[in-house]
Amino acid sequence: MKKLLLLCCSLLLVAGCGKPAATLPTVIGSGSVEIPVYKITAPAAGKILGLILEPNERIGQDQPLFAIEQPELDAAVEDAATEAARAEAELTNLESGSGEQAIAAANYSLQSAESSYQTASQNYQKMASLYAQNAIARIKVEQAQAALDAAKANLEAAQAHQTRLTAKASPEAIEQQKQVALQAQQHYQQLLQKQQANEAQSPCTGIVTEKLLSSGDTADQGQHILTIRATEQCQVKLKMQPQQAAALKPGQAVTAEAAALKKSFPGTVTAVANGTVTITLEDKLEELQAATEVSISLKNDASR
Repeated sequence: MKKLLLLCCSLLLVAGCGKPAATLPTVIGSGSVEIPVYKITAPAAGKILGLILEPNERIGQDQPLFAIEQPELDAAVEDAATEAARAEAELTNLESGSGEQAIAAANYSLQSAESSYQTASQNYQKMASLYAQNAIARIKVEQAQAALDAAKANLEAAQAHQTRLTAKASPEAIEQQKQVALQAQQHYQQLLQKQQANEAQSPCTGIVTEKLLSSGDTADQGQHILTIRATEQCQVKLKMQPQQAAALKPGQAVTAEAAALKKSFPGTVTAVANGTVTITLEDKLEELQAATEVSISLKNDASR
């Protein structure tokens, strides 16, 4: 009987050892919640345009904040847009040739160009009026102006085309004009990118907490204009031994336990650098306040 009892106990012990051990979250550290605050600076020196925000106003991510006026660059963009449109219209003219079909096409193009110019003119007047009321961002007016300039150039080219239908351009002339049109478009795009870089956008969804300058003021490049506090993101930074930190990778899922709230919040490792691990929390953030202490844990590899 004793041998039988010993055998049963042994079997139970072996069966217990065969089950995988339960894995528990591993605490990797603790820290204070940080609410990101962004200082918005002037991307270039010049007059501030379109800044209609006030402290305590909410703003969405990527929403335009203001633009910096640079008259020489703005004029260069307008000239480049006109030249690109003219070069493209000239290429179309060269490729169309002469004959009845070409004449009919030219008449249609002229009517279309006239209609497009009228539409572009009306749209520009509307955008300019809205911008004067601070109802839209400056880039909307710039886009309307560029469209109007292009429509005007296209109309002029269509009118001139009426006199050039008796001769067809050579293949060499057409190829040369293609290169001219391509270079003109590239030049316009380069200048447009520089102009768009002068418009500041919000880096996050948040609240304006500070406004140091107003629309119409002149700013130096890099001068602090606004401060925005994020409302849909927060971070926790952990100081760890470099070897321990190196074992963590961006993208790993973690859990932040807030003992004071008796709640947990999901998060992700977003950066690991020089022994500092940055955790970004992603949900229920309205319940967290800056400086709230949380402990960070993640699952053992064996539990994945």
